[in-house]
Amino acid sequence: MHLFRNEKNTNYRSKPFSTTLTYAFLVITLSKSLTAWAPDLRPKLTPKQDIIFRYFGNHTDFFKILDYDQTTLLLGARNAVFNITFDGLRENYKLEWESSAADRELCALKGKRDEDCQNYIRVFARKNDGQIMICGTNSYKPRCRHYTVTNDQTFDLIKDVEAQGVCPYSPTHNSTYVYTGSQLYSATVADFSGNDPLIYRESLRTEQYDLKQLNQPDFVKAVERNGYVFFFFREISMEYMNCGKAIYSRVGRVCKNDRGGPYTLSKSWTSFLKTRLNCSVPGEYPFYFNEIQATSGIIEASEGTNGIALIYAVFTTPTNAIPGSAICAFSLDDILAAFEGRFKSQKDSTSNWLPIQLENVPEPRPGLCVDDSRTLSSTSVNFVKNHPLMETAVPTLYGRPLLTKVTMDHRLTSIVIDENVSALDKTVYNVIYAGTDNGSIIKFINISPTLDNHGRLQTVIIYETQALPLGTPVRELVIARKTQMLIVVSDGDVTSIRLHHCTSVQRCEDCINLQDPNCVWDVHNHECKAFTNSRKSTPIMMDGFIQSLNTTAKNTARICQKYGDIGNRVDQRQSPLVSQSTRGTVSGVGQIMPSFGRDFDSNEFGKEISGMKRDDGLTISTLNNENKITLTSVDSKDLLNSLPDSFNNEDGKLSEEKRLQLAGKSLYWVLILIVLTSVFVFGIVVGFASRRICKTSAFHTEHRNQLNPKPRQFLKRNSGKDVNLLVNSNAFSTVLCNNKKDNIGQDFVGDKDRSHECKNSTENLEKEIPCKTSTLTKVKRTYI
Repeated sequence: MHLFRNEKNTNYRSKPFSTTLTYAFLVITLSKSLTAWAPDLRPKLTPKQDIIFRYFGNHTDFFKILDYDQTTLLLGARNAVFNITFDGLRENYKLEWESSAADRELCALKGKRDEDCQNYIRVFARKNDGQIMICGTNSYKPRCRHYTVTNDQTFDLIKDVEAQGVCPYSPTHNSTYVYTGSQLYSATVADFSGNDPLIYRESLRTEQYDLKQLNQPDFVKAVERNGYVFFFFREISMEYMNCGKAIYSRVGRVCKNDRGGPYTLSKSWTSFLKTRLNCSVPGEYPFYFNEIQATSGIIEASEGTNGIALIYAVFTTPTNAIPGSAICAFSLDDILAAFEGRFKSQKDSTSNWLPIQLENVPEPRPGLCVDDSRTLSSTSVNFVKNHPLMETAVPTLYGRPLLTKVTMDHRLTSIVIDENVSALDKTVYNVIYAGTDNGSIIKFINISPTLDNHGRLQTVIIYETQALPLGTPVRELVIARKTQMLIVVSDGDVTSIRLHHCTSVQRCEDCINLQDPNCVWDVHNHECKAFTNSRKSTPIMMDGFIQSLNTTAKNTARICQKYGDIGNRVDQRQSPLVSQSTRGTVSGVGQIMPSFGRDFDSNEFGKEISGMKRDDGLTISTLNNENKITLTSVDSKDLLNSLPDSFNNEDGKLSEEKRLQLAGKSLYWVLILIVLTSVFVFGIVVGFASRRICKTSAFHTEHRNQLNPKPRQFLKRNSGKDVNLLVNSNAFSTVLCNNKKDNIGQDFVGDKDRSHECKNSTENLEKEIPCKTSTLTKVKRTYI
């Protein structure tokens, strides 16, 4: 019994220690996991819903943008095409086209609802001869009409033809098209059930029911560039079929001068190729966003890309996976390079998809654009027909997404780019607007990797606002630059909101920290205002404004203080809108004398910076007679270096503080973890010690109630009768002290009266044991 109790106590003492180690390990692992998976960026500004205008329709109209210019928008809807102005979203006119009664009756006989048996306009094209072509679903019997437009905005019908392979059967089907070179390129389905997808141009189409070319695709966008037509879509991946089912994003390409193949291949594409679009978070095991949802148009130039053509796209994860969205940018040069790579093929249905060896590729190389594709050999055309997939995937710009959103609240659905927005320092940015399936709009920019941001791509979410009622998906977005409005289109209405919310901030620091290329701080009027003419701005127009898209909160406070913006709406406290810190330069500086302190002579400062030049060739102007300076574009570091020694020392301290801050951040969580672990361990040790003291005292209590140091032994009776002994089997049981004799006979060895020993033992027990229990009270009463 002694050994059993000691062994039990030993296990009890070791258990808290092992538990402590386990909890400490879990805390460390959790902290590292949270550090590895960074949370989504938070917007700098969350303005209230600021809907300017709204055009109401019906939720069953299934609005689709057909065309737009600087002032108007053409919307395809149910049984009509609407012409709406950007200014006020007023309806100029509409062109009505309803299905015939016979077509609606036939649609109903096929089992479709009344809402489906309508004519939803999905295709619009302006032909070279001045006519317009409009195509609609026409109650699941697509048709196209050609009109001539008169000066009084009336439409004269020229012809009415079938539109099989041009227009979808259902308004909810993901189809796309582009009209270029007097020909319409469409990507849709060619049958009532939607099981025959195709990429079609008059007399040419992809192979019917060929899963290698198209496998249940959802088409997103079609664009034209330099003799090619590109199709962006998602489909079930054939190369992954042996491992399960997966959806991949694709970009397909055809040549505009493709005339089909020779002989029996005259209606087949000779140039159709496709490859995968790779939008993923890099790492040892990349996290892929596989399903493309929308794309922008081709952006001819953007910040940090030397004028190359880009296309931005929205990707999501599958609906049954982690809910995530991402925006990636792709260079058209990288897309074309992927089509120059190796072909990919499968030897048989049970083999893996592998690249084809170059010696097995016929000459001339299949898929190239030639003057007359009808002169190609049948071998070359059949090779493209059976091997349309390329081995190389198209990499994303910068090697990672421009924006990632992993949240249960919404997914990204649409995108539009305000391209080539020039900041005050003439840096060009592509401002990105993205819509969600929850009715909100996200505005952000990307700052290219530089030495100032440690060579990393920086994403700045400027604002997130609710443009549509909660739960209403944003289908399409259009920028009306003339009115500086963002047009948001859903299934049933059209809404316009502001492109920027500069007036929503009231302080200099908040305005600069917003990092919006459209917003500048007016140092004369002490207000944050929109700089809408940034594309045509001149150094003279920039006088009096401050903007810095790549700066820190501390530098922002210093900038606002040095250029005289003290008082009014300027507050020198840290801005609550800043959610991340960046580094950079002052983009533009107003013509106001900075306040540097009482002991600093402004004339000396003017002499000191006179004639100083930056590396990019800009010259800092000298002071005028009114002690004012004009800085067109000044680097914040050069500006601080030009100050007297006292200010240079202050900036040196600041850099030292930054280094200490960077080092302190890494130790911050470690110290917190150590403190929490220490408190946890100390609490367990104290609790264990207290419990141990109590248990030890109770143990000694039993020993002090013994009459002998050894366990008592019961004497055997001479009689052989069985006796039921109702006594405690514990060897340390308390001995009852009384003068009565039980029927066992002689219970104890010796006849000495030991009542006084029991009394003394009880008195000592009361003095030594700190934990008085009810058992002790009972023992005292028994002895006394």
